[in-house]
Amino acid sequence: MRILFLGNSLVYFNDMPGMFGALARSAGKDVYVDSVTKGAATMSLFADKTTEIGALAYSKLAGERWDYVIIEPSRRITPFEDTVLKAEISAAGVLSNLAGAAGGRVLIYSVWGNNTGSLTVCRATSASATQKLNTAPITRKKHTAFMRSVAEKVSAATGGAEIIDAGYAFENLIARNPEINLYHPDQRHPSPEGSYLVACSVFATIFREKSEGKSYTAGIDAAGVLQRAADDTVLNKLVPDLSD
Repeated sequence: MRILFLGNSLVYFNDMPGMFGALARSAGKDVYVDSVTKGAATMSLFADKTTEIGALAYSKLAGERWDYVIIEPSRRITPFEDTVLKAEISAAGVLSNLAGAAGGRVLIYSVWGNNTGSLTVCRATSASATQKLNTAPITRKKHTAFMRSVAEKVSAATGGAEIIDAGYAFENLIARNPEINLYHPDQRHPSPEGSYLVACSVFATIFREKSEGKSYTAGIDAAGVLQRAADDTVLNKLVPDLSD
């Protein structure tokens, strides 16, 4: 099975695709995992083959066969303006068509909210570029809920692609085990535990089986707890309480 990740630092932090590949292989799965990533990249950037990262994504999608292509709606989409969302929805359609031509199914990577109490508001200035405007307050839970609603809109634009509920997995884990830190010190990116939780969520989504009990733990003491949170979120469809 060949799996391609397209995304930004929320994909490449702690080599999450590598974690997923190691987890899958520990479960006896024959997988090849690749990724095209760039810090702060939007889907619009990947869908624009005139950009360096877009040209690389196009070469991967046009030149190779994929079973799954995982795309990540950017957190530059905010509740405070809609131009970035419109650009990302358009880009998702382009990437979905390319993935389909390469034989693959698209999955939408729904991410967690910032834990900083605010986010940067951007607007789209072209098909693949954004400009920062200001900052606005938002709680982690409200941001997670908003990003899940974005994933639903992107899914609709791709004909109903399945959503990887990493954001929900974060919230379910925090509700149960707040002592486990899922965040990097910047409170936006994932800690190793956060990335492992995402990898388990990807595993459960693709293979429709539990990650719990798999031997690969990435050296994380709380791996079993993270596995259970991912499995409950994905397989048992546990929706977190996102009210503040």
